[in-house]
Amino acid sequence: MNNNEKIALLEGLLFISGDEGIGLTEISEVLELPPVDCQQLITTLTKEYQTNSTRGLMINNFANKYRLTTKKEYYPFYLKLSHPKVEARLSQAALETLAIIAYRGPISKPEIEDLRGVNSDNVIYKLKARELIEEAGKSDLPGKPLNYKVTEEFLKAFNLNSLAELPQLQEITSDQEEDLFK
Repeated sequence: MNNNEKIALLEGLLFISGDEGIGLTEISEVLELPPVDCQQLITTLTKEYQTNSTRGLMINNFANKYRLTTKKEYYPFYLKLSHPKVEARLSQAALETLAIIAYRGPISKPEIEDLRGVNSDNVIYKLKARELIEEAGKSDLPGKPLNYKVTEEFLKAFNLNSLAELPQLQEITSDQEEDLFK
């Protein structure tokens, strides 16, 4: 099999894997090639999509998986074709809770509520329904409340490979805190 055929097979694998994506190990197993060779094929195909202005696709890497996505610059045109489902944006409360879980997870609901200062039942329910968070065992706190962590869907939604790519949080000094509330 020549290199062009291998790239064509890789492109087909990316296509049929859909939104779920496919990992390097899976690609290697299916193509019966060493991971190093598969990584070179991915790099070659990625460059092809990036440099060829006649292509409307690109390869997106998330959570150690690869998937085909459309180029962002053509989004307004794709939107005309699709009937976009009405998807409510995340509320401020949901974003706060999601950030707490992403940075501090696994974390229990009482700990989240202690940080936020308000009840978080409804927000956690909605984040679970959107599959952005999931249960991650039980806490050692009294009553053994459930712990929560972010999911692969969260990584996909925020285009992250791992939580290590989250921006670093800065500690606020007492001088900066005073400036915030002036």
